[in-house]
Amino acid sequence: MEASHTEAEKEPFGDLEVPLGTVGPDGRWSFLTDNLRWAVDLAGRVNTTENSGYTNQEFFGIDLHKVVSTKKRDLGTLLIQFYGKYDSSPNKTKWAYQTRLAYFNYHVTKRRGVNVKLGHFFIPYGLNIPSRTPGTLRQFDTGPNLGHKIDWGTSLNGVASHFEYEIALTRGSGFEYESQDSPYIASGRVGTPNHLPLAMGVSGFYGKVLKNGKTTERSRLGVDWRWTGGVIDVLGEISIGRDSHTKDIVNGFIDLSWRSPAETLLLYTQGNIMMKRDSSAPSNVPWDKVSYLTVGSQLALATHYWISADYRHELTSTNKPDRIRIQLRYRFF
Repeated sequence: MEASHTEAEKEPFGDLEVPLGTVGPDGRWSFLTDNLRWAVDLAGRVNTTENSGYTNQEFFGIDLHKVVSTKKRDLGTLLIQFYGKYDSSPNKTKWAYQTRLAYFNYHVTKRRGVNVKLGHFFIPYGLNIPSRTPGTLRQFDTGPNLGHKIDWGTSLNGVASHFEYEIALTRGSGFEYESQDSPYIASGRVGTPNHLPLAMGVSGFYGKVLKNGKTTERSRLGVDWRWTGGVIDVLGEISIGRDSHTKDIVNGFIDLSWRSPAETLLLYTQGNIMMKRDSSAPSNVPWDKVSYLTVGSQLALATHYWISADYRHELTSTNKPDRIRIQLRYRFF
């Protein structure tokens, strides 16, 4: 059976299209190579801030997408993204291996109204949009807001004619599967289909998040929207919640992007604000605020080459340094 595109390729609100190679279906190993798409990524990134000078990062990634099928129907989607990372920043591990994505999404029903996902996948919340190995400069609000973008666990998900949904129960430890202090995350999102010009969703998140050896209880409720008008995309998200039962949280994020008709150039600007205060504080007590403005670009130099850059400036007065990043990426397939 001819497979449809895999899940990570259907997202219309991400970065410039990143192609995948295919493997011929003939031969002894055709049961493995049929409907298999793949790529190898190499990327180098330079970071600079006003007070810390230059640091550099290198990435090596492997990207595999496989639709498992019978003659009658597609059984499920296997997606694997591994990468190695070198980081010259102080107090960082110089070389590290990470499993970015590794999951199988089993299609319980033929029309994919009900699916069961198992493995390491994106937490279903807000604008948590998949990006491909080894990662791009353009990021959204999920990591700072929730603590993790990706986690180990299982989810129930599906797509219907008028809505799509995903509800997940995950470990709560992010990239590494760790059980210290019994972390966990329960999360979910329900929204209108992403292929519509205007898509909206509501999300919920609750759990004990383990990060940097410390667990934090977090709860969030969020609303997100995504509008596309040809070459222009507008994305936004608002979340409210509480950390450790003591801090009220309000986060807002917006992303405005333009891509050339040939989809070789992407320009974007992002604004985000993070506010918190003691839950017991009177309503007239001001919030602690941090907000940023980011401008960035991506340019496809050729079929296999991309260059990206961004600049981030703090709009509030907590003395966060300005940041400039440049990344060159080569994708072999």
